[in-house]
Amino acid sequence: MNTKLAWVSSRLLRQLTAETIVANITQKIILGIDVAKSELVIFNWINQQRTKLANDAKAIRSWLRSFHGPLCIAVEPTSHYHREVVDQAAALGHQVYLVNPRQLVHYREGISRRNKTDAEDAYLLARFVAREADELRAYQPLCAQSQKLWALLKRRAVIVAARKRLRQSLADVQVSAKALFTQFDRLLKRIDQRIKALLKDLGWGADIKRCLSIPGIGPLNAAALVATYHRGAFASSDAFIAFIGFDVRLRESGTYKGKAKLSKCGEAEIRRLLYCATKPARSHAAFDQYRQRQLAKGRSKIVSNVALARKLARIAFALIENGTSFNKTPNRTGYAP
Repeated sequence: MNTKLAWVSSRLLRQLTAETIVANITQKIILGIDVAKSELVIFNWINQQRTKLANDAKAIRSWLRSFHGPLCIAVEPTSHYHREVVDQAAALGHQVYLVNPRQLVHYREGISRRNKTDAEDAYLLARFVAREADELRAYQPLCAQSQKLWALLKRRAVIVAARKRLRQSLADVQVSAKALFTQFDRLLKRIDQRIKALLKDLGWGADIKRCLSIPGIGPLNAAALVATYHRGAFASSDAFIAFIGFDVRLRESGTYKGKAKLSKCGEAEIRRLLYCATKPARSHAAFDQYRQRQLAKGRSKIVSNVALARKLARIAFALIENGTSFNKTPNRTGYAP
């Protein structure tokens, strides 16, 4: 009898141990990671432990391999320092969420967390994704060519801004810098050629042509629009607009009517490029009339231009989605505003 009881107990123990192991493997571990140039501060929401890790490829690879189950990771983008851990985690099939820094600021205020430290940020990121993951969009890694394309678009904008500042600064002291600005122009030309080559390699030529058919949209605007479109599957133009950060957020309570503001999520560069496109776009009568209607509603010039920029983005999405070109003669089936 005692032998049989011992055998049953041993079998139950082995079964429970196996179930525990399986549970540990299948349980999703939630992590918040605060990123710095040389260090990662990590908070594990499941066991409430903090760890520190060197922010280099080898250390990150070894750390990720120490987990035997799925991970859910929240990271606040920090320059380019978050790329290594984000790309490695995504490549292994883990869920990764890039949390907008402004979201984290408001979340900290909302739950009355006073301190602002690396460890506290890691905790907040883990708590945020643990409770809000169902409402967040998971990070979708870009291919190497797409990453290069976005990097070139952003660096080009930085170079153009630097050239403008230098031109204005040197004009005050009347110093000739023709050779310097010639070098700027050559650099920008090389970047433009590289962008064009990347678009060809990615096979996005047809979509670029569709965007270029829209009045006011030039090569850089088109490149940013097409690159954004191919970053993920968008259910509608509203989702595309929200991803760009051109969606409007309202604040209302009782009789209080707050001022509507843009969410400004996503890449700031595409918003800048679309806003710049509104000036040449107004040469098209339908777009100019659309802007005039916004002004007639009492909206400022900036707000009216933003509305037109949003319209351009919607049209670009529709053209790419439907595989058509812009109809400059508006009718019931056209894309005129």
